[in-house]
Amino acid sequence: MVIKNESYDINKLPTDGYMILPLSMSRLSDGKGQGPEECFGIIKEFEKKVSQVGIDFIFLYTNGLYYNNDEPALNVRKKTNIQMIEHKNKIFKLLVKSKKYVPQAAHFIPWDYVILNSPNYQEYYQKLIELKEKDKTFKELLIEGLQGRPQTEANINFLMEEIVVTHLIRQGLIDFPKTLVKNDKFRLIIYPGTYLKADLYQWKNKILPQSQNSKSKVNPYYASHYDFNKKILINFDEIEIQ
Repeated sequence: MVIKNESYDINKLPTDGYMILPLSMSRLSDGKGQGPEECFGIIKEFEKKVSQVGIDFIFLYTNGLYYNNDEPALNVRKKTNIQMIEHKNKIFKLLVKSKKYVPQAAHFIPWDYVILNSPNYQEYYQKLIELKEKDKTFKELLIEGLQGRPQTEANINFLMEEIVVTHLIRQGLIDFPKTLVKNDKFRLIIYPGTYLKADLYQWKNKILPQSQNSKSKVNPYYASHYDFNKKILINFDEIEIQ
């Protein structure tokens, strides 16, 4: 699959919406891309793009991935709980110390929150399972998305979970806690790295329902991914696949 990508930075961020940071558990230490200082740095960087108060931050911990190995579940639970609690506490302290932000507008949410609170999750997940079984390209892109991790059924299934959860968030099909947000006018997903090509593939082929799109004029980031490392916004509708 050859991709011609049109991308650019965001000059001005809308108000009354969410900045959403999906957090990889292996990257929660400073120096790995999503440590407390680095997450706080993302908030400070986007502060320059905000004209008025009205944004909540969602820190979404992908702790569910770590049950997809041979380590005893109790050990995994203890380990991930400590990681999440320490990470959350450090970010909260940085927000309080800065005196520039509203700490209560930062919401720290585990992965399963989205799965449990979306009536669409199981239906959408099943669509991707069926697609994987019949579409060779989609399956190859899932394997590519593993980035060297073992090609186990558990790891591939988690990637499909990730695609579904991300889609639900972008499409506004899951409610988040509100502090400064009033009408939920935008949702921007921010990650220090690129998007999953398998996610792009399902979007281009309209595998998962698209209630928000370029015509709906609700969330301008309805099919977007912000790569914080490169400082670029990628809109799936502006990517050409050959």
